[in-house]
Amino acid sequence: MNLAATFVYWLIVALWAAVLVTLCLAYARNPRSFGAMRLLLAVLLIDTVRNLAENLYFGIYWGGQYGVFPEWTSVLSNPLYLMSMKGLTVIAAAVVLFVLSMSWLPMAMREWNAAEEEIRNKDQRLSQESEERRRLFENSIDVILIGDRHGVFRRASPSIEETLGYNPAEVIGLDSSHFIHPEDMELALRAFRTVRSQGHIRNFECRCIHKDGRVVPMNWSGVWSHPEQRHYFIGRDITEQSAAEEQLRHLAMSDVLTGLGNRASLHETLGRRLADRAALPTAIAMFDLDGFKDINDTLGHSVGDELLKQVAKRMRAACDGADIYRLGGDEFVLVMKDCGDPLVASGTVRRVLDRLAARFVVDGHSLLVSASAGIAIAPMDGTTVDTLVSSADLALYDAKASGGGTSRFFIPQLRTRAEARRELDAELRRAHAQGEFELHFQPQIRTHDNTVVGAEALLRWRHPERGILAPVTFIDALAENAVAPEIGRWILRTACETAAGWRDADGNGPVVAVNLFPAQFRSGALVRDVERALADAGLPPEALELEITENIALDREESVLEPLVQLRAKGVGIAFDDFGTGYASLSYLTRYPLTRIKIDRGFVHKIAESAASEDTAIVRSIIAMAGNLGLEVTAEGVETASQAAFLRKEGCHDLQGYLFSKPVPAPEFSKFLAAWKSASAVRATASGA
Repeated sequence: MNLAATFVYWLIVALWAAVLVTLCLAYARNPRSFGAMRLLLAVLLIDTVRNLAENLYFGIYWGGQYGVFPEWTSVLSNPLYLMSMKGLTVIAAAVVLFVLSMSWLPMAMREWNAAEEEIRNKDQRLSQESEERRRLFENSIDVILIGDRHGVFRRASPSIEETLGYNPAEVIGLDSSHFIHPEDMELALRAFRTVRSQGHIRNFECRCIHKDGRVVPMNWSGVWSHPEQRHYFIGRDITEQSAAEEQLRHLAMSDVLTGLGNRASLHETLGRRLADRAALPTAIAMFDLDGFKDINDTLGHSVGDELLKQVAKRMRAACDGADIYRLGGDEFVLVMKDCGDPLVASGTVRRVLDRLAARFVVDGHSLLVSASAGIAIAPMDGTTVDTLVSSADLALYDAKASGGGTSRFFIPQLRTRAEARRELDAELRRAHAQGEFELHFQPQIRTHDNTVVGAEALLRWRHPERGILAPVTFIDALAENAVAPEIGRWILRTACETAAGWRDADGNGPVVAVNLFPAQFRSGALVRDVERALADAGLPPEALELEITENIALDREESVLEPLVQLRAKGVGIAFDDFGTGYASLSYLTRYPLTRIKIDRGFVHKIAESAASEDTAIVRSIIAMAGNLGLEVTAEGVETASQAAFLRKEGCHDLQGYLFSKPVPAPEFSKFLAAWKSASAVRATASGA
């Protein structure tokens, strides 16, 4: 039993030794973390050392008593030593008491005071926050509602009286069904469920009913407090905001000039109709004013704007109740609801066109403006806004191409042609990038001596699959293509370089004639391009002749006239090509700095040995008129000797056509030129002999 007591002492020693080691290791690993616990550690360390010493003593003592340790350990039975162990306990207690009194008690008092100060500050803050919440609740301009878990209101801010007309006391015990507009009740219930499921919701709008019955649009946010089992809602009157948004929406969806819906409005409303199968069929008609650009250019944009306003009024009057939109410029769209009958749609459009055909009086100007229209019907001609509008636009283009003042229905062939045109445009850009264009030259023969005095440069396309293509298959598309100005510069440069090679030692040679694209005038760089082409080739200006068509002159009179005047002053010749086939008045012959008129092949073709006088009257008139104006005349399309004889007799200066040569590449033209000169020399020698 005594031996067991010895082991107990040693077990206690081992445990306290483990405590001591643990404390030392923890302190060694991170001394700073013990800063707030040093007092406790000091007390624990004192008690640990005391326990170790006391239990170590008794462990050795009892071990010696029972023969575990040597006999000399018997000295530990001295009562003085036993009393020293108890004295050690007293000393440890005194040290602990000293430490507590000198360090812990002041520290504890400071912490106590700090805790009390923190509690007082916290109570003060809570009191201030409570007061602030009360003031916020009482003074808020927004409506604040507090409801229980069932949505029944228990408190309401005073602002509800100003916003919805209810005294806060009247609201107690009511729920949202007393305020929410019936049509928005489902929206409010969904918002309530969202608050309960997610804990909050922000910015949901609904209409509320004022006590006097008027509707008040409001924006709400809500929070669910689970601990309090309370709903908190805050709402703001957005009447002014809604009015401002509605005004902005009206501005965004309306054409400022005419007050009609704009393109965005058309896409929104028509898109909804097309998405609603029950609203089909729906017909639309796209209108475009014929000649509106001329009014803008000649009378000014103010007159043009006033004309557009009057057009809008007439369209409204012609089809009362229909939706009319202005897409921009002079383009208008009429939407005919529940209309799938082409006869009905055509009748409505005809009525609008007749109204627009009547005379307009704008700022003292009497104006006659016709219009063209393209009609498309959904779903046959398109099931989306873009497709349907595109179909109407293609039909409008077809109506304008037929002369204007009429309407056309969309047919699939129009889109097929448009797609083919887009493919052709893409091919033209590729052809230019890969150098597939080349120039052929057709000689121009002077009638009185059979000399080659000129050559017209004609564009050809060496297509990789279809071979050589004549201009009739692509020139119209090329003229409107974005690469037209660049190709025009290439033609000028190539024609001038080729013509420079025709010059003999004396500097004489055929004049080269180059056809111009309208885009070359629009670019504003024509004069610079011509000067650079002549300078790079070393060709004198007199060796170049520029050909314009009547349509170019009609479309852009001023922008065409100015560069032509400058070029003519430098010595470049100016020819009117295909004269008589367009609508140019005779005044153009004196207004433009012309040096030549070219008679269209259509008139020359009618010349024959048995031709009636009326078939040759136009040719005679053109030659006579040109002579009176001091202009030279070239006849195109001369194919027979009788045509050539007639033109020589009538005084036509130059002839051009298959009778002499078809258009050929530059190397072949050089051979033709040399052969023609040799033949002319032989004929001259023979006639001299």
